[in-house]
Amino acid sequence: MNNSLPSENEPNQDLTILTITRSAITPRVEPEKREHFLVAIQGSQTGRRLRFAADHPITVGRKMVCDFVLPDAEVSGKHCQVSAAPDEADATVTDLQSTNGTFVEGKRLIGSIRLPNGGLLQLGGHVLKHEYRLPSELEQSLELDRDLEKASSYVKALLPAPIRDGPVRTDWFFLPSTTLGGDAFGYQQLDEDTFAGYVVDVSGHGAGAAMHSVSVMNVLRQRALPNTDFRDPAQVLHSLNTTFQMESHGGMYFSIWYGVYEPKTRLLRYSSAGHHPSYLAQPSIQELIPLQTRNLMIGAMPEAKFVASSVEVMPGSVLYVFSDGVFEVVTKEGTQWGLQDFLPLLRRPESSDVSEPERLYRAVQDVARPGALDDDFSMLVVTFV
Repeated sequence: MNNSLPSENEPNQDLTILTITRSAITPRVEPEKREHFLVAIQGSQTGRRLRFAADHPITVGRKMVCDFVLPDAEVSGKHCQVSAAPDEADATVTDLQSTNGTFVEGKRLIGSIRLPNGGLLQLGGHVLKHEYRLPSELEQSLELDRDLEKASSYVKALLPAPIRDGPVRTDWFFLPSTTLGGDAFGYQQLDEDTFAGYVVDVSGHGAGAAMHSVSVMNVLRQRALPNTDFRDPAQVLHSLNTTFQMESHGGMYFSIWYGVYEPKTRLLRYSSAGHHPSYLAQPSIQELIPLQTRNLMIGAMPEAKFVASSVEVMPGSVLYVFSDGVFEVVTKEGTQWGLQDFLPLLRRPESSDVSEPERLYRAVQDVARPGALDDDFSMLVVTFV
């Protein structure tokens, strides 16, 4: 038996090595808190967004001392105050004895009133929307808004310039709703003696509807329908129906009004598919002439038949071609407008301050509830000299 202790050069068999590893400590992430914002959705400050909180109420008005300045003669110097209680989704609006009133959801308030998330606040010609959002939600929304704005700008870039002289003169007003829509319109000289114009309204909203309308518009602009005489409205609609069947285009279909005018004969030939009438206003005749053919909408049925009609146009006549977003609006009183409600506006005197289509837009906006219209506003006005 060996009872000697191990020497310094001799390994110690009983040696225990202890290794300590520091565990990764995950920092505590504080949950996001929702914040209150006021964003301008109509008026000269459209797109501007301002945060407010329980400890930071904001004043809205015309004077520069206000937090949210609205340069509007109908807005008082200090018009109203907007505040929020801690951890509450609703805000509170207090009218500061404004001259022309503060309106919440179209109703004039007296004193203070709750402003819900998504609620609309109107001061003069401006409409502000209350948002109660997480910062991450807001950033996602801003990114989506930027993408939609790019898509909207692309659609607008394809629209033709107004025509100010010649036998056929055109003007238009186009304003997409807050959600990208599916409206499109255009016109062009097919040849020296023939002028064609159209309005298209694709079902639904969003980027898909907008891109579908762009596809249709490009086909018409480039006359890319095979074996089609673009001077024949019924033939154009037949070819569009063959090309854009909904089964092969994501279930999308569209309505259209398409017209062809020959100045030499003063004959306007037209065909519509699933679209409400366009209206011809003749000079010295009070009654509007509805121009419509009862054809199925484009894309609904492969073997659909299409017919056309025609009308003789008097010198000085005006043609109104528009989408249903022009007249399908909810009024300030909460009632739903229809085509028959809109038609009397066409017979009101033209304005010397703005174009005829913009006059109509302003007239509709005066009737509609505050905020952007529910659908695209597309109005094409053609004058026959």
